[in-house]
Amino acid sequence: MNNPLVYVLATRFKNKLLSIVKKPGQLIFILIFAAMFIFTIFAGNQSDGLFYNYRDFNELLSICLVLFGVSYSLTSFSGISKGASMFSMSDVNLLFSSPVRPIPILIYGLIQQMGTSLLLGFFILFQYTTVHNFYGVDIKFIIAVFLLYALVSFCGQLTAMVIYILTSSDEKKRNLAKYSFIGIIAAGAVGIFLYALSMGQENMIENVVTSASSLPVMFFPVIGWTKMILTGLFAGETVNILYVVIGSLLMIAYIVVMVLLVKVKQTDYYEDVLKATEISFSAITAKKEGKLGEVVPQNVKVGKTGLGSGNGSDVFYYKHKVESRRAKAFIFDVQTLVYMAVTSVFAFVMKNEGILPVLVLGIYLQMFSVALGRWVKELLLPYVYLIPEKPMKKLFNCLKESFVKIIAEAVVLFVIVGLIMKLEPLEILGCILIRISCGILFTGVNLFCDRFFGGISLKALTLILYFLFAMLFTLPAIITAFILYQFTYTEVWLICVISAVVNTLSGILTLFISRNVLQYAELNNR
Repeated sequence: MNNPLVYVLATRFKNKLLSIVKKPGQLIFILIFAAMFIFTIFAGNQSDGLFYNYRDFNELLSICLVLFGVSYSLTSFSGISKGASMFSMSDVNLLFSSPVRPIPILIYGLIQQMGTSLLLGFFILFQYTTVHNFYGVDIKFIIAVFLLYALVSFCGQLTAMVIYILTSSDEKKRNLAKYSFIGIIAAGAVGIFLYALSMGQENMIENVVTSASSLPVMFFPVIGWTKMILTGLFAGETVNILYVVIGSLLMIAYIVVMVLLVKVKQTDYYEDVLKATEISFSAITAKKEGKLGEVVPQNVKVGKTGLGSGNGSDVFYYKHKVESRRAKAFIFDVQTLVYMAVTSVFAFVMKNEGILPVLVLGIYLQMFSVALGRWVKELLLPYVYLIPEKPMKKLFNCLKESFVKIIAEAVVLFVIVGLIMKLEPLEILGCILIRISCGILFTGVNLFCDRFFGGISLKALTLILYFLFAMLFTLPAIITAFILYQFTYTEVWLICVISAVVNTLSGILTLFISRNVLQYAELNNR
């Protein structure tokens, strides 16, 4: 091959295929993934005819709009502070120092990033059963959403890179870009919400769907254009060629403009992406070694110092309290506030549909927040293993701060949700207890997976096991709730309380099974 960049891409692709064959772990993961995907399609098709009254298809398009918006916003916003890179350290060491012009190397990075963007959207493929049952769509719709999600993620990475290049040299420019970006995204979201409110509050879901399907929303950069393409392809018996062509042309023009901005404003962009590449490489290396990073602010303000209390393993509780206090944006950390905001907005939209969908969403998001608890990071460090105390006591002290946070989150979140949905006090209490019990259960399942599967080097496989065991240990509470609801006259709040008790017992069981996780560091492959 005469072109060195084409040779590098082809060789990298060939080596990736060879590594899959030579590494059994990757091959097993791919086979499990393929089997789960086939099962998802099979399960969805087997339910044909069970759902005769499909929900409004425009509602599904609005959900896709939210999905695209979250992906693009989070990915682009990262470029303001730390930049984004489409290169690896091998690219930095070999290509950046080679006699190849910067722009062809940029195109090489864009092609490489397209493959990464496809990997980010694989979770969408497993939603086929749900969307097929409730909206009557086929597999072509899911594949289209998957490809468009990858395109949005790619545009977000490209935007992040451009923003960083244009603002990295000036703090004022960076702040201006930060607040401008937040303002534009917030203006779009608030505009949809206010337009929905102007149509009344009785049918809020229909109003939001109507607002999200309006023409101004479809012309919102990147996010709206992808929805325009999706609408043109599937919202009707025939394909709306005009929508597809306009949306596609706008996306192509956007990518071209972003690339030209890099070329015109900063021909030699190597210095700007080098730092982002190093940060990305360090994070990937840490994950491969089983380490978890902590987001540290660039400008640290020294306030109260010291732990204040603690003796023996009890010191970890106070240590985690100090770390959580420093990470707080208001009452909770940023991630928790985002989850609460999403759940609260969803509660407002679904307030006429009952508490169950909101409760399910809150519990689903909790699965991710629990997996990022401070005790997870503590088990990666040697100190907890060196304290001469009983493993169960050390484990409890490491988990204590997480349990306090779980209780506080549940109380604050469902008091807000209860006020929005005008729930009775006993219903709010039932929801709080359910979420607390799920937090205890997910913590136990996370610890269970870490205890028995922590040695698996393929972290994606560990994540799949975490979700599988979470569903398995949640089954007793789900079955109990179903039996009580179908065959008794028990009130809903009491069903929640009883299910919370069953869930808590399941969580305690998982904690008991994993009680010796701190007996030896080797049990966790540390």
